[in-house]
Amino acid sequence: MKTILAEKPSVARTIASVVGARHRNDGYLSGSGFNVTWAIGHLVGLSMPQDYGFEKWSLEHLPIIPEDFKLKINEEAGIQKQFKVIKSLFSASNMIIVATDAGREGELIYRYIHQMANPPGHIQIQRLWISDLTESTIRKGMADLRPISEYDHLYYAAKARNQADWLVGINFTQGYTLASGKRKPLSIGRVQTATLRLVVDRFKENKSFTSQSFFVPQLIIEDTETPVVLACESKFKTENEAIGAIEEIKGIDSPPIYREDKEIQEVPPLPYDLTTLQRTANKALKYTAQDTLTTVQSLYEKHKVVSYPRTESEHLATSQKDEVLSIFNDLPGFEFNGIQTDSIEENCLYNIPESKVFNDSKVTDHHAIIPTGKHVALDILNEKERNIYLMIVKRFFQSFLFPCKKANRKLSVRIGDLVFSASATQIIQKGWRELTEAKEPETSLPETKEGETRIIIDSKVYEGKTKPKALYTESALLGSMETAGQLVADKSIREGLKERGLGTPATRATIIETLIKREYVVREKSKLVPTEIGIGLIGSLKDLAFSTPELTGEWEFKLKQVERKELGYDKFMEQIKAYVSSVFPEVLSAAEKVKDIQTGEERKRNLTFGKCPKCNSGEIRKGKKSFFCSNWNQEPKCDFTIWNITFNKKLSDTQVKELLSKGTTRTIKGFKSKAGKPFEAKLTLDDDKRVKPVFEGKFK
Repeated sequence: MKTILAEKPSVARTIASVVGARHRNDGYLSGSGFNVTWAIGHLVGLSMPQDYGFEKWSLEHLPIIPEDFKLKINEEAGIQKQFKVIKSLFSASNMIIVATDAGREGELIYRYIHQMANPPGHIQIQRLWISDLTESTIRKGMADLRPISEYDHLYYAAKARNQADWLVGINFTQGYTLASGKRKPLSIGRVQTATLRLVVDRFKENKSFTSQSFFVPQLIIEDTETPVVLACESKFKTENEAIGAIEEIKGIDSPPIYREDKEIQEVPPLPYDLTTLQRTANKALKYTAQDTLTTVQSLYEKHKVVSYPRTESEHLATSQKDEVLSIFNDLPGFEFNGIQTDSIEENCLYNIPESKVFNDSKVTDHHAIIPTGKHVALDILNEKERNIYLMIVKRFFQSFLFPCKKANRKLSVRIGDLVFSASATQIIQKGWRELTEAKEPETSLPETKEGETRIIIDSKVYEGKTKPKALYTESALLGSMETAGQLVADKSIREGLKERGLGTPATRATIIETLIKREYVVREKSKLVPTEIGIGLIGSLKDLAFSTPELTGEWEFKLKQVERKELGYDKFMEQIKAYVSSVFPEVLSAAEKVKDIQTGEERKRNLTFGKCPKCNSGEIRKGKKSFFCSNWNQEPKCDFTIWNITFNKKLSDTQVKELLSKGTTRTIKGFKSKAGKPFEAKLTLDDDKRVKPVFEGKFK
């Protein structure tokens, strides 16, 4: 019996339908000599400090540097049950086929499960490596299974990344939190902290920016139709300087006008990788990175209409030319920008043989995201699925269309050391752009003869203002995360970031959501803005390497070396352990700088609703179940309480403030008696400062 292990139930069901495993069992499907089961994602992970004997957070045992990392099965009952199914199936198999996602993390998921299940050593283990879930691709992959040993170094790189992140995350988070004196953990991570730094640095740069005026002299040249405005290519700091550059030239002939005409070709865009898709969807549709990832994953797993989405490649393998031809033949007709795709398909097919889309050296674990050719009725897709799917299909067509050809004309004159010019562009062959609505109107400039002069009929000065770099949108942040190497001087480190950036395409959305969940960053409309504690955390860590792109770049470069067998796993981990141990004292010192900065939780906890009406010295705070006096644990203790839910109705903050400040409230509707009868009443504080209802009407 052969056992196939997929990463998720939906993928398992798809593979099972292809191999003929149609009988449903508890936790797997069987048939035709196959058992097909699933892992439910990261079913097995690294153990937490408690499993090493460190039950409580304490500086006494930090940093924790395990000699050997322990693994642990997720404690959720359903996951524990599924693991037992997998272990049982492995033991009864003569072959295990690994069908987890074809990439670094997918490899790690299987290897961790394998270690915990410990199947008999004689079992043959093969790898299924595919990039979409169509029947033809699965059959092709099953006919070309590879020995699992071919992916050992991919696993070593994945394991090294996982363990290195554990060492940084566990030790620096616990140490920093304890040293800061905060109750709520202040999370630190190799990638999330470097990403937060990007947001904080941009925010501070934006807010400290001082806008300055600049002045541009302009000449207005006569023309039979519309006068031509030539702008100076140099900017001036003062208006007087700009005026001085064009004094006494009005009404005279211009110097000889130089005309430069050239044709520009805009090559077609490449198919999407995940990050480019997320950025485009954020710009065009305001979708968050997580929205796009969830949606395209559904298109891949549930609907099977696009290829594997968690890719960082925008290219296809040269061996896929026939596949692309088949996809064009299989796709139904679409309409984009008023153009029917049936009318341009012939052009796409013509360009396939020589297309720059095919480049084996640019294809990583997976090729670009493309449609599979599988038919789907657009009305069965939800709105986000439909929008993302159509974006992918449109880009696929555009990638194989002709270049867009533009005619560019530049007119210029020279007056002394200054050059005045104007440019205009017109499309002469739309090519791939015919599927996209034009964003800007075309412009034109008049015909001029070589050396021709024209009268300068007027001049003026344009005043502009310098602008700061905009606060990050998710689209812009994803771009910076992807190209973080541009911020790094060291070429070898930059190469690591070129290959992975900050995080991977599969993790960047989660990193952004994590920063928001941990209240380091908030969304303000389309912008990402750091909170006070987020700014404080980066300010305290700014001199440590893990808050910059450098460390991520250095580690990712070395992880690629591990993957390519150029660096041993043991050597890499030796370096990481040494780094964490040496930097840990600096992390504790940095935490001292945020002691006086309130976290979001502390602000909520310390929010006062006024003086306590009972003891007249404490402040009223809001807890999970009640409003209470801050002297509840002081001597003498104060037991003043207003329950959040009073007479079976949840009180609003406004109503509580009114009760505390005035001693009574307006009439409140929606109360219920113990018998369940509704009533309305005012609330008041009696002589003992207890909440009592005051009835103005009868029970209804």
